Amino acid sequence: MKRDLLLLGLFMLIKLNVFVISNESIKKPTIVVSILIRNKAHTLPYFLTLFEQLEYPKNRICLWIRSDNNVDNSIEILNVWLNEQRFKYHSINIITDNESKINENEEDIADWTTNRFIHVINLREEALNFGRNIWADYLFMLDADVFLTNPKTLELLISKNETLVAPMLKSDGMYSNYWAGMTSEYYYERTETYVPILNREKIGCRQVPMIHSAVLINLRQKNTDFLTYNSDNLQHYNGPKDDIITFALAANASDVPLHICNDEIYGYVMVPLESQDTLERDYQQLINLKLEVLGNFFNSFVQF
Repeated sequence: MKRDLLLLGLFMLIKLNVFVISNESIKKPTIVVSILIRNKAHTLPYFLTLFEQLEYPKNRICLWIRSDNNVDNSIEILNVWLNEQRFKYHSINIITDNESKINENEEDIADWTTNRFIHVINLREEALNFGRNIWADYLFMLDADVFLTNPKTLELLISKNETLVAPMLKSDGMYSNYWAGMTSEYYYERTETYVPILNREKIGCRQVPMIHSAVLINLRQKNTDFLTYNSDNLQHYNGPKDDIITFALAANASDVPLHICNDEIYGYVMVPLESQDTLERDYQQLINLKLEVLGNFFNSFVQF
């Protein structure tokens, strides 16, 4: 009797064309990786090398790259890398500008004028709409001064099954790519929950008011259709002209929570330059960060 029921069940599955498919036979989700590059010649060799080592099928990745207003050889370094790697990826959408050096009204490379914010906002919005228009499953907004030392970063972030998620990134200080608090004027506020996340005293993925620099967006979720970097797309917006703040407020208005994950060591991020800082300050910071990475690696090795 049991044998007959099993045979009947098998027959019905075949008749209905229902089969169990192994994970190995399913294609990975498609990902657009958006990268903005400006005066990052000193970080690009590390950034690109680590990005290349991510354990994710490159034929499921489309690169969206923009670079302009450089005073260094960022574009030259990028082109050398692309000449070797471009055919490994599904496609590459790239626009570079060798002629532009600095935006109007900027006094130096670290000067964030309104025009510079508008320029970055427009680029990020373009990347967001590009991912939507080609029906990508995910969009990974990635800054060129992020060093993803964990090759499984993309796989791990996708496995969180969150609409918006970021890997927690360390720096050579207290800076990271998330906020644990936001003021009533929508600026950064240090709260008591910040340090426990940063020091990985509490492990996991936590909801926070802000994530940036390396953000994975699940474009398959309908509510991501309302995400934006452009404040003109939000009703009654009263915040500053700022790409990441606008994005966070758009997520909040769309009931899309932002998550930061510290369950793994994912990588590192450079601290943004302050106004009046020079590239030499960034060079020194890169040296400090490399020492931090080496120190952390040595400590992990000793503990192991």
